Amino acid sequence: MIVMASVTALGLASIETTAFIISVLSLVNTVTTLKGGLWRQLNKRAFGWILLGSAPATFAGLWLLDYSSDGQKGLLQIILGVSLVGSSLMMMYRVTQLERPSPVTAFAASGVLAGLMGGLFSTAGPPISFMMYRQPDSIAAIRATLLCLFSVAAVLRIGAVAAIGSVNESMIALSVTGAPVVWLGALVARRFPPPLSNEALRRIAFGILLFSGVFLTIKGLV
Repeated sequence: MIVMASVTALGLASIETTAFIISVLSLVNTVTTLKGGLWRQLNKRAFGWILLGSAPATFAGLWLLDYSSDGQKGLLQIILGVSLVGSSLMMMYRVTQLERPSPVTAFAASGVLAGLMGGLFSTAGPPISFMMYRQPDSIAAIRATLLCLFSVAAVLRIGAVAAIGSVNESMIALSVTGAPVVWLGALVARRFPPPLSNEALRRIAFGILLFSGVFLTIKGLV
């Protein structure tokens, strides 16, 4: 989300191009992380119901992106800006774990919202992260479920974009250039975690997303 926010706010690339590249690099990152066997901790119930909601919603999000891109750049920036503001506020909300797992309808609903955000901007993380961190699971199970969901979401989006013929040479070149950097970064992060607390990282991400979201919303309105 930070990459999407920064690139769009600075006007470095179109939302369509940035979203595709984020999907590819996200897939590289999650697959590298899951190689350690973390996927065995997967919460299959949550994974299945979230995927059931997110898969069709991803295609709906892509359709909305295509519709909004057709001469409605301001509308697209407003939608992204509001999504970033909402995600930043969700990030700072202190989640408390439930005593019992959420009902399947809650998982499916979070999947629908994640699918729409993923299809539009390749930012499916906030809704399902919020849902999963409320579950009475171990941190390993939550991480494994989220990484598996992110992997599938990236594959779905990349496949859908390729199927409709929206992939161009620039997208491919930037993805190929960024993939080894992300792969190396994921390996280094596993071995040498950043010397910052989770709270500090959350505050930095919150500030970037909130500022970018407000900026893009105002930019879209004017």
